[in-house]
Amino acid sequence: MNSIESPEIIDYEKIFTEMVVYIRSLGLTVNTTTKARGHQGFFLKNRIDISANIPADRKIEVLIHEFTHYIHSKIDAAITQNHGSLEKLFPNSDYDRLENELFDVTKQFDKNKGFRLLQEKKASILSEIKDYSIKIKNKYSDFKRSEPYKKIERIIKKTDAKYLLKYDRVRVKNAFFGGSKDYSVSTLNQDFPQFDTETKLYLLLKAKQRTLKRINARINRLNNYYRRPSELFARFVEALFVDTNKVTQIAPYAYLVFCRELANNRYLELAEFINKFF
Repeated sequence: MNSIESPEIIDYEKIFTEMVVYIRSLGLTVNTTTKARGHQGFFLKNRIDISANIPADRKIEVLIHEFTHYIHSKIDAAITQNHGSLEKLFPNSDYDRLENELFDVTKQFDKNKGFRLLQEKKASILSEIKDYSIKIKNKYSDFKRSEPYKKIERIIKKTDAKYLLKYDRVRVKNAFFGGSKDYSVSTLNQDFPQFDTETKLYLLLKAKQRTLKRINARINRLNNYYRRPSELFARFVEALFVDTNKVTQIAPYAYLVFCRELANNRYLELAEFINKFF
């Protein structure tokens, strides 16, 4: 009978504990028993917090990330003011190429899948907007979704549906008889049965455009956050631990420059940390 070799079982708790012991030996305070101020992890001055509410393998990755912030702060004091610079981390390099490759690594190893989920949602919303536009245009050939369409808006503005041109849901008070009524783009058939299909689609399209605007704002915020030099560097080192081979494929130039500077001791204690645990 042929035997099947058992897969290697990684003791993440043991690795995490050893990493914590090493980092504490450098004089840092490492808290691991409470929820971190930064949700999963947090670094400030000589203190690192790692949330107790995440799996052991994720604790390791977050600890690497926060420890890299510490190393970066020793190399570049500006990290606490403007998130540091790539120049201090990778001197005499092609910074446009570096930033693009580091950002690609961030997107690939994004543990919260924020980029992918938002991009998928954006694509879905754009598809719905296009579909609504085509259906409206079948009746109104001069319709353009990029600007208010007066032929339909004149109909809408004669009713309480006019509020739904700006809001997804509203509560309208009756100034004469008292009381109020709730309206929503999700209940157009019940609230405004007199509207034809194109009028309802127009209101739905406006709502989808508002949603798209919010999604784009979130994507822009994520882009701005993840493109900070401090975040690019920390996520790059974190990704090296997770899958070095994939990092070398995604960011070959960044990897070569990093190895060069690591050999030149630019990254201080990070070199010993990587030799011990990676």
